[in-house]
Amino acid sequence: VVNVSEVWFITNGIDIGMPKVIGSTFRDEILLRRADDTWAKQMDREPKEHKKLVLIGIVCDDDIKDSIHFHSVEDKLKMEIKVPQNEHAKLSLNSDHTHFIIIRKSPIGSSSTNISETKPTTIDADNKLLEKITDSTENVTNKFRNRFEAFLHQEALQQVITPVKLPSLTTHCQPLLINKSNLLSEDGFPMVCTLVHGTPETIELVYRKIQQEIPIVVFKGTGLAADLIAFAYEEINTKNKKIFEDDYLKVELTRCLVDEYPELKDNNLKRNEICNYVMSIVKEADKEGRKFLSFVDVNSTIPPLNDFHKFILSALLQGQKTVTDDKVNVESKENISLKQSDKLKRIAELKRNAQIKQNLLLTLDWNLPDLALSEIFQRYDGMKYSIHTKLFDKAILEENLESFVDLFLDREFVLHRYLNSKKLINLFNQAKDKDFFIITSLEGVRSLTGDEEEVEEDFIEKDLNEIIKRLMGISNFFCKSEMDNNAAGIYLGHISDKDIQKPKIRAEKTSLQHLIIYAVLMNRHKLAKILWKRSSEPIPLALICCMMFKNLAPYCHESYLKSLTIKQAKEFSDWAVGILDKSFNEDNNRTFEMLDERHPDWNYMTIVELAYRADNRDFMAHPVCQKWVTRQFYGEITPREVSWGFFTCPKYLKILLSAILIFPMWFWINFSPIGQAPSVTKKNAEIEPKLGG
Repeated sequence: VVNVSEVWFITNGIDIGMPKVIGSTFRDEILLRRADDTWAKQMDREPKEHKKLVLIGIVCDDDIKDSIHFHSVEDKLKMEIKVPQNEHAKLSLNSDHTHFIIIRKSPIGSSSTNISETKPTTIDADNKLLEKITDSTENVTNKFRNRFEAFLHQEALQQVITPVKLPSLTTHCQPLLINKSNLLSEDGFPMVCTLVHGTPETIELVYRKIQQEIPIVVFKGTGLAADLIAFAYEEINTKNKKIFEDDYLKVELTRCLVDEYPELKDNNLKRNEICNYVMSIVKEADKEGRKFLSFVDVNSTIPPLNDFHKFILSALLQGQKTVTDDKVNVESKENISLKQSDKLKRIAELKRNAQIKQNLLLTLDWNLPDLALSEIFQRYDGMKYSIHTKLFDKAILEENLESFVDLFLDREFVLHRYLNSKKLINLFNQAKDKDFFIITSLEGVRSLTGDEEEVEEDFIEKDLNEIIKRLMGISNFFCKSEMDNNAAGIYLGHISDKDIQKPKIRAEKTSLQHLIIYAVLMNRHKLAKILWKRSSEPIPLALICCMMFKNLAPYCHESYLKSLTIKQAKEFSDWAVGILDKSFNEDNNRTFEMLDERHPDWNYMTIVELAYRADNRDFMAHPVCQKWVTRQFYGEITPREVSWGFFTCPKYLKILLSAILIFPMWFWINFSPIGQAPSVTKKNAEIEPKLGG
């Protein structure tokens, strides 16, 4: 989380429980970053930029009075804070926090901070005293935190930003604050609370957060408050909702409270109050399509903390108020003019698009494509939304985000309107890792120095086409003017109205091929695979990728990189063979037609010719290819089997007699493809897919 977003963690700052665990994690991260920076300086490289680490501890001075000393010097307040190691049975500050906010009940110099007059806070065996200190709704720290959140909310509105704040509910929780720009936000700081263990006092805090429509992630299996809420929620959602009026649940909640806290046994008022809070929490957890309670089972077989960031973002998106046109439609019925109604709808659409874009950026930053699908696209399934080019840029350029490319293409992102010549050059220049491209393509194939940080504007005509020619034997594969025209919606050629979709289909197919070749040149194997799966001509494209990887391998200086490149070539070859085998098993006639087809995109070569040029022996050795080659060798002429009783004429005799006498060929020679297949009808060179949308 801290490495992809600017996050503030807020704890109670005490060196015990979750604050101590988080502090040690911060310490390890800081040491790791320092080691990376030191190594970068030794290698004469610029240190990597990191997100700033902020771990804030908010604590009352009475809780750690032994760790703080205040002095007044020349009528000016001066504070000296020491953060000692934790002493036995005493609370102290965690030294791994980056910031502390010390809350004082009284002014400096008053008796409230006189250590000699106040009994020091200690930790008993089961941490009950610590829980009472930190979890009470009347606690000074919690009151200050509420005011602090309100202050941050006002600052957010003034600075026009939308952060995500995850406040702590107990001593075992931590808040986060994530800044993301959103010019159209009305909610200030979105908040997601995390509940770990907790106490009876914590339940009231949870109730107040639910009243404020703030989503909460409950870690089931960590203790009292979390388990009580999880139990009640599961009981209500698995049974009839009339259970709200049933005393069974209250009886079970009361029993759990008494077992954990015997002091509540005789306090009926407090016990009933807590039970009512729990019932109200689970009753209002889901409303109007929004979900304010999410549960994570810490006892599950899959470690839940590995997906902690996923739970947080999922809770935020599920509890988010979606922007729809319903409010506009209601207002339209109240005698609002049609012009005003259209204006309100446009404003709602702008807000909705801004919200979707912000949410998609978060899922991209945190690399959660499944959440983007389930919590964003499926929620807005009935609404039209165009993927912003910056989002697609981020998915293309950054590694491990290839799943978003597939997701965006499923949402009808139009490649040929995106990929013009300037965009292609920018993709080469803005790539995160250009070492493979520089070593193999620029220095290897083109024999350039590779010292330039960016490729030139004439790179496509001057160098890229030459690289493709050396790797595939195809001249002028990239046409700059055609790419720019397609991106502008100008499709060349004379077409009739009923064929208006055909040039768009051709432009989309060409742009897909360009991106696949870009992915191969940049050694983005996963990206090339995802794009290749969307092709209408998978076999020739797989052979092209295999050919390119195989021809790039000799230029790899490192043996590991060379073997990896050869392995990637083999994978594309295996996919081509697998598709050919599956195609032949389903429709052998169509397979032979496919092998006969000449592809104008690949210099009018057939699939077998592409495999031969790629020196792909596995593909050429396939029985289908061997049968096709035999058919081509014989010119689709085969001897016919004609049985005359016990007498059988050898094939060589049939051929000789037919060649000499001519007449016998009418009943001994078959003028059809191998295997008695019907004659192949010549088709157009291109098989166009149907363009969606």
